[in-house]
Amino acid sequence: MNTDFPNYYMAARLVHEGYDTSRMYEWAWIEREKDHRAVDTRVIGLVSVTPFSTLAAWPLTGLTPLTAKHIWILLNLAFLIPIGWILRSITGLGSRRVALILFLSFPLHRNLLYGQFYVLLLLLISGACFCYLRRHRSLAGGLLAVAAVCKVFPLILFIFFLQRRDWRALIAGVTTGISAVVVSIAAFGLNAHRNWLQEQLPWIMRGDWLGAYASSASISGVLHRLFLSEPQWNPHPWHNSPLCYALLAPTLQMLALAPAILLIRRDDESKERVLLEWSALLTASLTISTIPASYTFVLMVFPVCVLAAILLRQRRYGWLAALVFAYLGIGFPVSAPSRPLGLVFLLYVPRLPLMMAVLFGTYALMWNRRRESGSTKDWSRYVWGVGLTATVILSARSTLRVQRAERQEYAYRVPLQAQGFLSSGPQSTADGIRYAAFTFTGYHLVMENQGKVSADSSIDAPYDDLSFTSGYGHVLVERASSSGSQIVDLNNPSEVVIEDAHEPMLSEDGQTLAFVRDNHGRGRLMVRRRLESSNTTEVALTPIQLNVYEASFLSEKEYAFSATEDGHLPQIYWTDAAHVNTPISLEASRYPALSPDGRWMAYSHLDHGVWNLWIRNRASGAIRRVADVPCNQIQPAWESDSQTLLYGTDCGRSVWFTAVARRKVIP
Repeated sequence: MNTDFPNYYMAARLVHEGYDTSRMYEWAWIEREKDHRAVDTRVIGLVSVTPFSTLAAWPLTGLTPLTAKHIWILLNLAFLIPIGWILRSITGLGSRRVALILFLSFPLHRNLLYGQFYVLLLLLISGACFCYLRRHRSLAGGLLAVAAVCKVFPLILFIFFLQRRDWRALIAGVTTGISAVVVSIAAFGLNAHRNWLQEQLPWIMRGDWLGAYASSASISGVLHRLFLSEPQWNPHPWHNSPLCYALLAPTLQMLALAPAILLIRRDDESKERVLLEWSALLTASLTISTIPASYTFVLMVFPVCVLAAILLRQRRYGWLAALVFAYLGIGFPVSAPSRPLGLVFLLYVPRLPLMMAVLFGTYALMWNRRRESGSTKDWSRYVWGVGLTATVILSARSTLRVQRAERQEYAYRVPLQAQGFLSSGPQSTADGIRYAAFTFTGYHLVMENQGKVSADSSIDAPYDDLSFTSGYGHVLVERASSSGSQIVDLNNPSEVVIEDAHEPMLSEDGQTLAFVRDNHGRGRLMVRRRLESSNTTEVALTPIQLNVYEASFLSEKEYAFSATEDGHLPQIYWTDAAHVNTPISLEASRYPALSPDGRWMAYSHLDHGVWNLWIRNRASGAIRRVADVPCNQIQPAWESDSQTLLYGTDCGRSVWFTAVARRKVIP
């Protein structure tokens, strides 16, 4: 189960169980739900997964996770039968040759092992091409739209319909895509889709996803490693230059994609030409993809079958041998050291040059056919040329602004010794900083003081430490497991303080414990009075119609929390001597933090798809922006001086993969 399948399974299961999935793209939230259901994988996260794609696992959610995965693998094996038949039919290759190409695909093995989605995607794309060749244009557009709603990059294939003026296929694709989105919104709600579209997709498009600095086969990944610094993940790039990255990334991506668009010929409707254009667009989309995991390249089965059939008919056996070599190299896994230095890094990404070789070989075949048959003038090529050039210029300008602005935040980063992939909820203590660190072994509460690191749980612990608070001799931590979320005191971890609760918060006097309790994914702010007494009571502070995300608590008469209502964006609500759960006019705001001296409230406001820090004067209501950066600043916590904030920042990293920062915000 320690693969990608639980990502799809969990999202679909939450819908099946009627849960509010507004926060399913938040790492800690989905991890908590996974723990409660005893899904046997250590970490989970949806990252780039579209909500609609997870519905493929919905019929399997009544089964145990491992049984569901077994059935999913069998379904994927069954998909190979229609895929093989379609490829044989459209290319003219024999069944044994098609089968050989399929089973020489190492990415196919990865798809089956990981329970991934790309075999189904190959079926949809191949089926769409088959339908187009059989002149079932509406069905072709519909199938391609379903593929695009599952994984965004098949949208590029719609350029084929646009260039060939095939309005029937285009309209059918748009209609089907809209219908699929409507179904997805009905299942997951509007907020989950708003989150994915505004807060996830822009990061994915520019390559700032989970593996931004990994040894990947993407153009953006290689350029990240060579030209962009990050204190933890890439401290020593070959040449630290956001300008080089901003110029090269969009330029190289457009040089790879542009010929696939400009070489489409509307006047040539031959089967071979259509297959070449389809293959070129698919190969180009994989080449410029910012998420080129190994299993993605099972889709190369389609263009390789097309190219192999053409080369066999033309008796170009030398080129066929080169194609086979490239195909095996694209799928073959290459292990890389954790931090290869300088240009040596390029030796560990052979997949990218091999993909480029196959792509430009396809372009060469398309160009030769163009010269042999002649062509009519098509003024749309000039329009496309101007549009693509303008896109490169605007993208380079935007990328440079983003990368330079993100690196300004590095000056506030706390140089922790044990930063995980994600360090969340930082809080200052008398001895240092405590935070929850996300690693491949789960979430662990970590204490760091002057470079000395201590973990409050074992890496083999069967639970995750997802939220915590400390003070008055207590360290209260939420431990999520198959038994639910339990808040325990680390001074006596064998005794549960409270069941079914998360986000613990101690009052100013240390006598009251506030927490959030969920009901089908909807949070409610609660308090337990007389914490250390045997005669305690629990009281709900918020009405049931509000879905509470997080809170800051001083007392039962003074607290703030963020919540959503009726699918709207989250906003902050306030309670004090004059207000009771009154919304503050701060649309799209989260993560309230009340200062110890009672004068200030820090919070994060959503602007252009990112959450930035703001400060509000509690007496006058005046607000002030702390920073304007194109990345997230979340989970602020005041230090004892009521002037300095600790917070999480993902600037220069991957979306929501926060490091700890400290900033003095009050003079």
